[in-house]
Amino acid sequence: MGACLTVAGCTTVRETQPTQTAREQLMLSTAADRASAQIKPNVPRGNAIYVDSSEFTDDAEYKTKYAIAQIQSQLLADGYKLVGSADKADTIALVSNGALSIDQANTMLGIPSIPIPIPLTGTVSTPEIAFYKKARRTGVAKFGIAFYNAKTGDMQDVVGPVYGFSHYDKSSIMGISWKHQNLLTPTQQARMNSEKPKKPKTVNNG
Repeated sequence: MGACLTVAGCTTVRETQPTQTAREQLMLSTAADRASAQIKPNVPRGNAIYVDSSEFTDDAEYKTKYAIAQIQSQLLADGYKLVGSADKADTIALVSNGALSIDQANTMLGIPSIPIPIPLTGTVSTPEIAFYKKARRTGVAKFGIAFYNAKTGDMQDVVGPVYGFSHYDKSSIMGISWKHQNLLTPTQQARMNSEKPKKPKTVNNG
């Protein structure tokens, strides 16, 4: 009598993920967009401006460069020229950031999950029973800019602090949930949902 042994295996393909989700990045960049849009300096139009970001907190993440780029874009849109060094500038814009981060607040009406220690086996948590639940995340950007004469050092104008906010809220009542956000328009949201990449596949061998 013969016997047959079947060996099954699986391979899971994973990719390196960024430290922040796309939604978190959208919250930060949207807040930066709204803060930058308020930058309207009282400096002669056409002036060559050098943007000095030495006082802008550098966290080695994309969000710092994005925020600086948005500030520069706003100055260009307002009719100013940008130069790459202070010696070529009529005006220097010293930019600083007081905030560029996300706050989170959670509200729940019901019975929270309760950890119950069990001797010799560990801890077991009871299920959460939520009648009403809301998770609110708020992106906050705070920028300040001092404009001064590149040749004399005289102050020309101070803009700010200017603030920008974004939010992404998720609420539920008795299992019925909905979301409210100001990151994407309905059309953009629909397109994003339709183009979401599929989860990594698990390949079964055998």
